Amino acid sequence: MKWITHVPTLFEYYAALHLTKQLQTPFYVYCDLPNRHKISAGFPIQDKGIDIIDSTFQHIVQVKYYKKHGEIHYGTLSTFLATPILVGRMNLKLTLVRTNHSLLHSEIKNIIKRGDLHDVTLCPQQFLRSIKKL
Repeated sequence: MKWITHVPTLFEYYAALHLTKQLQTPFYVYCDLPNRHKISAGFPIQDKGIDIIDSTFQHIVQVKYYKKHGEIHYGTLSTFLATPILVGRMNLKLTLVRTNHSLLHSEIKNIIKRGDLHDVTLCPQQFLRSIKKL
């Protein structure tokens, strides 16, 4: 079988599997969820920055597959960070999953330090080895 999928998209699935194992609760790639589930939970049909979400719609995740030393800025997370306001659920848990060789801008570091965003890093080499097995 030939894979035509974009590597960052595959990284989203890899991150969903990682979080499912780590937190022992199911996580799904947002675009794969049925629209009726999103609507009944009060979420938009289009992701608005959400890449992964848990089965209870309480934990949302943004995934960034950046090159070595690529820096993640506030602008690339702003819609995601506004999701609690957009959906009217201020108690949402927000997580950033990124490659461990990417860098964080000082604004993002401050958001993490405050506890408003959880930061999870994954090894891109391990991820690439896992998809080569497919």
